[in-house]
Amino acid sequence: MSKIKVAHIIGRLDIGGAEKLLLDLGRKIDKNRFEIKVVSLGGEGVMLKAFEAADVPVTVIEKKFVGDFRVLKALSTWLIKERPDIVHTHLFGGDFWGGLAARKAGIKKIISTKHDILNEGFWRNHIGRIMRRRFDFVVAISEATKKNLVEIEKLNKNKIRVIYNGIDMAKYYVPGAEILTDDEVVFGTVGRLVGEKGQAYFIKALKFLKQRSWKAVLVGGGPEEKKLKALVKKLKLNDKVHFVGEVNDVRSHVAEFDVFVLPSLTEGLSLALIESAAAGKYVVASRVGGVPEIVRDKSWGTLYNPHSLSELVTSLNWVFDHRSEAKRAALRLQNFVVETFDINKIIDRYEQVYEDIVDK
Repeated sequence: MSKIKVAHIIGRLDIGGAEKLLLDLGRKIDKNRFEIKVVSLGGEGVMLKAFEAADVPVTVIEKKFVGDFRVLKALSTWLIKERPDIVHTHLFGGDFWGGLAARKAGIKKIISTKHDILNEGFWRNHIGRIMRRRFDFVVAISEATKKNLVEIEKLNKNKIRVIYNGIDMAKYYVPGAEILTDDEVVFGTVGRLVGEKGQAYFIKALKFLKQRSWKAVLVGGGPEEKKLKALVKKLKLNDKVHFVGEVNDVRSHVAEFDVFVLPSLTEGLSLALIESAAAGKYVVASRVGGVPEIVRDKSWGTLYNPHSLSELVTSLNWVFDHRSEAKRAALRLQNFVVETFDINKIIDRYEQVYEDIVDK
């Protein structure tokens, strides 16, 4: 039996949940049954070396500017040459250019993974909706993402499959993790420094912590970095808040955390949260998107309403006086995450989708 050839098309190989999933798919999929190739449309991106190290073939077809339709010709020519059985698109750029090029190349089997619940503006929302309606399947990374596709995008629910994102547990799981053992509590967050990730709320909340024995670590880079650093300076928190910048491997930084904070204003399903939970950290997270599908409030961590600074402050302050409860909750969440979000189980489900769509 010949291998099923899958061409993944994505905007750019930057550090993010979609890119991490794609790398894991390329690394771990059954090579005896599937052949994976990747096309990056936004230049090389900082994760290109990780794909090369994993021996996942990447072709770069760079889009020079918005509306650069030369990409469509180059991508469709590549698809005609490669003749994949399935085109699998990711994020807006992948959905738009990949969907058009696949049709132009005569490839019938097209699926997309919807990685987020974002308002990308009227035209992007509209175009993305049109493209996804033409695809065979859309994979939603959480039940919340599926709900958005059905209720907002009016996508046929029979065309949607929920497959959670997953992580390599061998890399992130820390058995017997110790947290909240020192007087100083380390609060940390991991994510791109953009408005929808809500780091400004996190920084503002730190000003109202009732104790001085703490520090905060922000891992990630992005366009909001200068503004967030200015906010830290304005609130006179320079000696307490540390910016790490963008890194390829967050594990050494997460290891320092006692509490992982996810202050996102919108979220599909946070891999950073899952990674930190697997490492045994206590979680304080905003009640958005697929987050409540991971964290059971008051039992496995703390959820608060996004935009509510007072709730976030209360949630962070709670940790100082409830260390034993927080440790027990972190262990319960860790056990759930290890069982539910193991990348090997996620890969199995994607393999089944690929086989189903080829047999369709």
